[in-house]
Amino acid sequence: MATQEMVFNKGALDKAAHQGGAATRYRDARYPNLYLEVGVRSKTWRYRKFYKGRNFTETLGTWPQMTIVEAAQKAAEINTQVEEAGIVVKDKRPRGADEITLREALEQHVTQALDPRQRRISEQTAAGYASVLRLHVPRWLDMPITNITRQMVNEKIKSMSDIPTTASGLLRVLSAIYGTQLAYRDDGFEHDPTYRVKGYEARTRELLFDEAKRWPALDAIMNVPNVTRRAAWLTLLFTGFRMRNIRELRWPDIDFDERMVTLGRMKNGQKRTFPLSNMAVSVLEQTPRTHDTIVFEGRHYGKPITGLRQIDKNGNDVNSGGVLRPHDTRHLFSSAAAKAGLSGPVINWMRGDVTIMQGAASRYMHDLGSHADANAIAEQIVSKCGPALPLDQLLTRA
Repeated sequence: MATQEMVFNKGALDKAAHQGGAATRYRDARYPNLYLEVGVRSKTWRYRKFYKGRNFTETLGTWPQMTIVEAAQKAAEINTQVEEAGIVVKDKRPRGADEITLREALEQHVTQALDPRQRRISEQTAAGYASVLRLHVPRWLDMPITNITRQMVNEKIKSMSDIPTTASGLLRVLSAIYGTQLAYRDDGFEHDPTYRVKGYEARTRELLFDEAKRWPALDAIMNVPNVTRRAAWLTLLFTGFRMRNIRELRWPDIDFDERMVTLGRMKNGQKRTFPLSNMAVSVLEQTPRTHDTIVFEGRHYGKPITGLRQIDKNGNDVNSGGVLRPHDTRHLFSSAAAKAGLSGPVINWMRGDVTIMQGAASRYMHDLGSHADANAIAEQIVSKCGPALPLDQLLTRA
């Protein structure tokens, strides 16, 4: 690669651009043997010297993690060693030949082995990552990560066109693993086979009924045979929470006196407390307590209910042709909140969105909703779904 001249200062280094090929190399005449190689994702300091008929290269670190002064001092130290003792071959193998495997890279990604600043990954997420790789690319797990090429990833994703959601999930897992390696390694690693590989567009989840007409939510929920699952459906409808939060709900999370509920882990990993409407409190009070801790216990003791599916007007689980699914309850909660005259940020906060407002303002928004807001939403839901049976009849054991 051709070497370009530049002055090593913060402004110039920040603007140093990758101009094609494996990397673009820059040097400053003031710093002998010190070069900056700019790749697609990183800027790497390298010591380079032609010594007794041999080219010698040593990776020093990456900009801006390693400053100009630190890189220059390190290059000067290595140059002194070379001049005094010659080139010491530390390992006869080609540089990077003994790369870590995809399995090891996954372990580093999920255990924070590379850097403590990484966001903690839950055990469930880590197990999901491992399951996806084991199921769809088992042979890749024991391959060096540099042997997995962009062509291999692209062909694999294309071959999974009949399961686009799973294909996009696999691509996200691989991208996360390689992203960790790119972010925290300082040995010039720039290999990312997921770069510019396209996934599939997310499927749109339209309502299963006409929103302009009467909502059939309560009619369908009333016919769900299992009373615990029926209560879970009602809680989804009157809180707007995600299915995951309903499954993980515990009795200690609910303060019936204050009419508040605390979700221990939102989608963004945060813990938040929400006001409950009188209707939601009544639902939870009348939910059968089959377990000391778990609110909605499933068929197996000590395990929460499995994810609720699409149901038809008779309350039966179906794969298609239904009138209600968990996503619809979240949509209905939002529509009811809008009909009640609540603002966008309040609606986002009440239903537990990750982003409440755009930009930095979202970081200063806390405790936006109130019991009055929750009750106003519940009234709109009942109005749009009515006429409905009294709550005690809705939760009568089948």
